[in-house]
Amino acid sequence: MAFGDRPAREIRNVIAEPHWGGERVLVKIVRGDVTLRDVDGDAVPGFAEVRDALAEAARAGDLLLDGYLVAGRLQQRAGHEHPLGVESVPTVTQMARQMILGGGGRNPRQEAYEQAARRRQPLPDAETSFVGMDLLWLDGEPLIGLPLQERRRLLESVMADGELVQRNVIVRPPVEAWYAQWKALGFQEFAVKDANSRYTPGGVSRDWTITRIPKR
Repeated sequence: MAFGDRPAREIRNVIAEPHWGGERVLVKIVRGDVTLRDVDGDAVPGFAEVRDALAEAARAGDLLLDGYLVAGRLQQRAGHEHPLGVESVPTVTQMARQMILGGGGRNPRQEAYEQAARRRQPLPDAETSFVGMDLLWLDGEPLIGLPLQERRRLLESVMADGELVQRNVIVRPPVEAWYAQWKALGFQEFAVKDANSRYTPGGVSRDWTITRIPKR
């Protein structure tokens, strides 16, 4: 389901999340067998390492996920250094901790590097990660008729976070409190969604929109 162009201020019961670059895909996982498809429904070849990570992260036998393939690694391996970029994105818990306790700020040069990393397209034979934002099918049951907030709750219970797989962070208003953190991590836009929105495959949602993070 594509994002619409409705102004963010018109969307009610808001949940928001950072908007990723990379390639949006649907991920089907059936008893450890992982299939990737792009927004046109065509099969996406390659990405063997992230496929293995998705199979390992699944906590159910039959899943259909909506999310993004992004270049790089989401979390650093212990004792191993990575350049700044996608690799420096913290986990859900770490982001929440930074919001409460502070920290995580970066200088302009680092932020520019993060933004460039966010725009990189994933390559089938290069290190790639997956960020999940929605759950559409679970163990033989379609979930597209459920409210988004319920689909996200189920997603959290059936998909584990790891070095190459992570659930996107969602927040409730006041969203402004997250602008500095998202910008420091290289994001330039964020998604605004109605928590009660349903999923219409192939459609355009009036309850989902993308907006730029203000400069100030």
